[in-house]
Amino acid sequence: MALILDLVDPQELQGFTRDIQLEAERNQFQLAGFLPNQNIDEIEFRVSRGNLRDADAAKVRAWDTESPIGSRQGIERIMGELAPISKKIRLGEEERLRRRALERGDNQGMIDAIYDDAAQMARAVTARIELFRGEALFNASLAINENGVVQTVNFGRVGGHTVTAGTLWSNTGAATPIANMRSWVQTYIDTNGIAPAYALTSTAVISNLLLNAEIRTLAATATGVPGIVTLDTVNAVFAAFGLPPLIAYDTSVRVDGTQTRVTPVNKLVLMPPAGEPLGATFFGTTAESLELVEAQAINQDQAPGMVATIHKLDDPVSTWTKVAAIALPVLINPNLTLTATVQ
Repeated sequence: MALILDLVDPQELQGFTRDIQLEAERNQFQLAGFLPNQNIDEIEFRVSRGNLRDADAAKVRAWDTESPIGSRQGIERIMGELAPISKKIRLGEEERLRRRALERGDNQGMIDAIYDDAAQMARAVTARIELFRGEALFNASLAINENGVVQTVNFGRVGGHTVTAGTLWSNTGAATPIANMRSWVQTYIDTNGIAPAYALTSTAVISNLLLNAEIRTLAATATGVPGIVTLDTVNAVFAAFGLPPLIAYDTSVRVDGTQTRVTPVNKLVLMPPAGEPLGATFFGTTAESLELVEAQAINQDQAPGMVATIHKLDDPVSTWTKVAAIALPVLINPNLTLTATVQ
């Protein structure tokens, strides 16, 4: 399969493909906001994970005495291989497009089709990475077993940050979500020294809370206990108890033809405030990128990240558009998440 460089400008194609990735992450695949993309010129990740966010507080000393000596917090280095992810597609109706190109004297029809295919393949690769992000945030681990690849990465979240409600919230008459959340938030604070900023969950979980007896009672007004409340009301009740607001995330992607949720329908995860060092999604350098660098089609500093290439086969004659990435989300401070099974 020969690499084609003269049909579409490689640098322009890379810029287009990465713009499609960023657009998808802004609109549909929003977990990139919690585990932002970071390009590295590697095929492996190596990060230092600490159990503490800050050093111990300094101490008062007497005048003209030596400063107390600090100690470094215990750290653990975790490492692993980034996962190669790619998808390719054969140019449909190529014979018709080639005939039109001969008639018109240009290849614009084929070029447009290649860009359409590159966009489709870029969204497919981005979707798989979003599935990784959802698994990492809720499970604090990744278990890969597909297409002959078996790999497990455990980010080492403490056991107390994986909990289950004593009475599931689907039992709207008996569940006590306020008491549950107060307990989980306190555990989070005891571990991290800060409160979570919000709870990421599903619309199904929120729907149960809208009917929950405890919340309806707390939301009661002079007119009596409402039969149902709104999400704004639920979050107002939560705020009155110093609890983080609920945010629904229901994105799904197709896996082997079946719509599959990115995040669990029956859980919530407590998330840190913006700016806290939760983790990142590392993108390495693909073999396809190195081919483009060797052909002087792109610069070396453009190599890390998602890449699109065009290839030609002679038997049968066909043109393929492929998008590839080597990527994996990594939780550097996994204890900044706490996952609860609530229904």
